[in-house]
Amino acid sequence: MNAAPRTPQDALDALAARDEPTGLDLTGLDLRAALARRTAPVVLRRCDLSGADLRGADLDEAVFDDCVAVGARLTEAVLTRARFLGGSFASADFEDADLGDAVFERTDLANSCFTRALLGDAAFTGCRMTGADLSALRGLAVTLTLRNCAMQLVDLRDTALRGIHFTGCDLTEAHLHRTDLRDAVFEDCRLREADLRDARLDGADLRGADLGEIGETMVSRLRGTVISPDQAAAVCAALGLRVVG
Repeated sequence: MNAAPRTPQDALDALAARDEPTGLDLTGLDLRAALARRTAPVVLRRCDLSGADLRGADLDEAVFDDCVAVGARLTEAVLTRARFLGGSFASADFEDADLGDAVFERTDLANSCFTRALLGDAAFTGCRMTGADLSALRGLAVTLTLRNCAMQLVDLRDTALRGIHFTGCDLTEAHLHRTDLRDAVFEDCRLREADLRDARLDGADLRGADLGEIGETMVSRLRGTVISPDQAAAVCAALGLRVVG
């Protein structure tokens, strides 16, 4: 059995040498040199990486199992095929990171930053993404999976999401200003009070979305979308129209 690291340097040595480092306290440490010493992808279990420096680190196929990394710095990190299983990366910075084929399952990502990150074929399932910044993402379209995520107040401005399929996501008060959502599908989603100013919605299927109260301003933003009969009735009501069968 490996002895528990007693000093920050002991923890870094364990990170570099152990097959599956477990329970390490790596808070606030620069982990890049230790990770560069590894000969295999890292598998971290129940480690604390809060505030850790992982900027530009090669974390291809890394696994973070029930880890806490609040405020961790992962800008420009290579996280292709990485797996985030549970745990918390709240307020972590993934700006300009490569997260192609990455998987996030039940991870707390509240207030995290993914600005300009590469998320091609990435999947988020059951994650808490309240207030996360996903603006100006790169290389997306239909390859990003978002399922059963809490995305209230999420920032998706200036992001190309044409053809994306949102399933079971709460996008209440989401920032979708200038977002390309053409041909997107919203299945069992909430879009109450979402900011849709200048969003591109041609062909978007909103039949499975709770749009909240539909007023005249909302009506103008629904042009070109696919809506349900009940939503159409709400649109008519907003315009003062009476439909007589």
